[in-house]
Amino acid sequence: MSKAKQYNPRSLYFPERITGTMDGIFDYPLTIVEAPMGYGKTTAVREHLNQAGVNLLWLRVYDGSTSSFWNGFAQLFRELDDDRTQSLLCLGFPEDVISAQEALKLIGDIELPGPAILVIDDYHMIDSPAVNSFIELLVENEIDNLHIVLSTRYTTIQKLAELKLKGYLHHISKETLELVPQEIAGYYHACGIKLKSSEADQLYALTEGWISALYLLMLEYIAEGRYTSAKNIYTLMEKAIYDPLSDEIKEFVITMCIFENFTHEQAVHMWGTEDTGMLLDGITNKNAFVNYDDRLKTYHMHKIFTGFLQGELEKKDIRFKQDLNQKAARWHLKNGDYFDAIHYFYECGNFDNILTTLEDGRLTFSYEKEDYLMKYMEECPREVKARHPFGFLKYALYLFSYNELALFGKACEEFSSMIETDSSLNDGLKRRLIGEYELLISFTAYNDLPKMSQHHRKAFELLTGPGVLLNTRSVWTFGSTSVLYLYYRESGRLKEHVRELEEALIYYTPLTNGQGGGADYVMEAERQFFSGDFVNAEILGHKSVYQAQSKMQPGTVICAMFVQIRLALFKGDFSDMLDILQKMRVDIISGRQYMLIHTVDMCEGYIYSLLNQTDKIPQWIATGSISSSRLMFPAFGTFNIVFGRTLLINGEYLKLIGSADYFISIASVFPNLLGQIYTHIYLAAARRQIFAEDDAISNLEQALAIAMPDRVYMPFVENCDYIEPLLIRLAGEGHYREDIARILTLYETYRQSKEQIIREYFTEEKPWLTDREIEIARLAAEGYTNAEIGKQLYISANTVKMALKSIYAKLSINSRSLLQQYLNDLDR
Repeated sequence: MSKAKQYNPRSLYFPERITGTMDGIFDYPLTIVEAPMGYGKTTAVREHLNQAGVNLLWLRVYDGSTSSFWNGFAQLFRELDDDRTQSLLCLGFPEDVISAQEALKLIGDIELPGPAILVIDDYHMIDSPAVNSFIELLVENEIDNLHIVLSTRYTTIQKLAELKLKGYLHHISKETLELVPQEIAGYYHACGIKLKSSEADQLYALTEGWISALYLLMLEYIAEGRYTSAKNIYTLMEKAIYDPLSDEIKEFVITMCIFENFTHEQAVHMWGTEDTGMLLDGITNKNAFVNYDDRLKTYHMHKIFTGFLQGELEKKDIRFKQDLNQKAARWHLKNGDYFDAIHYFYECGNFDNILTTLEDGRLTFSYEKEDYLMKYMEECPREVKARHPFGFLKYALYLFSYNELALFGKACEEFSSMIETDSSLNDGLKRRLIGEYELLISFTAYNDLPKMSQHHRKAFELLTGPGVLLNTRSVWTFGSTSVLYLYYRESGRLKEHVRELEEALIYYTPLTNGQGGGADYVMEAERQFFSGDFVNAEILGHKSVYQAQSKMQPGTVICAMFVQIRLALFKGDFSDMLDILQKMRVDIISGRQYMLIHTVDMCEGYIYSLLNQTDKIPQWIATGSISSSRLMFPAFGTFNIVFGRTLLINGEYLKLIGSADYFISIASVFPNLLGQIYTHIYLAAARRQIFAEDDAISNLEQALAIAMPDRVYMPFVENCDYIEPLLIRLAGEGHYREDIARILTLYETYRQSKEQIIREYFTEEKPWLTDREIEIARLAAEGYTNAEIGKQLYISANTVKMALKSIYAKLSINSRSLLQQYLNDLDR
């Protein structure tokens, strides 16, 4: 091995074999570059794409948090389309089919300026089946001009073979990135060192073409004029990288190794002197293991180097490490990264600052952080909690959000004890704390309105204005399609329950900046609807929509509109039903209220189940996939109402009977009587179908016993297509004669309306569209706005709007995605 006159160990070298393979990135929707740490994956991809001059979207993954991943993923599109970026952020990571389809639509609508490469670096860090599924969906939908590259140490994507077979995947393995002897000689020559072929063979035998080991051996050779056969990468790194550094730079890189990446400002904060920039320049210019990303304005230390430095950090005394973590916590706190701040405060044992951060109130709750937060607070000394009562109360709220009810109760008891025994609290602060506490513990009596209201009144008396603990943007209805479902708990008292809700909201709504606004009107509208008083139900339905909208309560608005949809069904006005459903969906999407997209689906699915249109019920409902939805537990019973009817019309009687105990158990937790009524009706219908009529009669009697004291007729009317003979038999035996007569009278009108809709809109043959309607439909399905369609076809936007309304009515659909599905079927 002979020395050349000048060395440049930071020279990059990519043989034609590697560059040729990298060219395949532009030919496939997905490329996976898979190799262990230190094989130069990131560098090879970055340099190749930079030289190609493409639009590059680069995301580096630092941990296994899906929410952090999604935040970074969505932010990639900010410069291209800030509005849709905000929508993606509000949507959150799409863990279910409905959310994923909405994410696909948002991404597909972003206008890319030519081919764009989206690189997800260190993809193995996320290690999430849900993220894998989303990437697969993104790839299979082949968004125009978008190519995805995953740089990863290993891949857990299950569909690799299938993606390859379909021509979606270009897979680059570590063997591609290993340099053969001839290429090792070329690499060293580019850095100023000429190798004999025998020396190249020896280096290959020692390193197996691993670029990191080759680089470290080169540095050692440059420094000492020879290379050793040390195989331990950390030993090589210590000799070739770390030992030559000055003491100041050693201390600096040890300081920064606690971060996955960092900015210049962050380094100044941690190091504390003005010469930080010079230190960074010196390191990045001479060390290939520390790089600066000009696009992201961040520094990144290679994981091999970070791992070595963290070993050096462990040798430092405890005071040094505490100061380091304290500085890191302060940095994250300053920049609004509250949970990261809490983590570093914990690392240095500063529980006071953990609770101070919680008191700030801007920490958003995340299931991914649940275990960490509970661990930190479990170790927190009681006297520290007593010094920060608001922070501890906020922690109790997180426990309730995590559904850790036992720990929530324990925390509430501990908080109450601390307030009672703390003589240092002044009267004003003590009143405020007890007021917040009363508001929080009202949820321990959830669904029992008088008991909840007792706490609300106490909070109202103690607080001078709205409370600060509750998130007023949360969905008050929990995703339920019905307010009545949530608070109807005692047979014979439905009217009183409506009054109790009205009285409770007098105190609760002002305390929470509007939460629950209009819900009392919705519940009364539902009560009137279920009793068959459709005139008053319609009046109250309109009133409740306006009331809920004025208080910015989208969940309550959906419940009110669902009443209007059911009224339209009773009148046989299918076009009006579709209009309301369409408006409901548009309002939720445009308002970025993505927590409610499954609620809209349930409204739609229930209506189609009543019309016996199994193929139009959303798939996640038809398969009972509630766990993939964004519904919260109190709304689960409303899902079961829709799912139960779906099982019934699909003829899955045994499955329905087998699921009934679960349905009843869900509807008995608080309890929710409406869920129990529907379940007993479904059981009666299913058992009649399998000729167990006596059992069916028994179930129907149970439903009537709960419902008739409150004249809740409509659940029976909606299912009379299955239970009418049972009702007639019961009336003939002298049971509930007047009530059943009313049910059967309502059913006659309902049946005629339903048959009319089915006859007009649901025929065996596909609906016929005119050529102009098909033209408009195709443009609409491709995502053009009404104005853009009108401009292309030389007609007004209003004409397009009316044409689409006619198309939707003909096809019995209410969205452009379903329109695309119809056109796909038409083209087959």
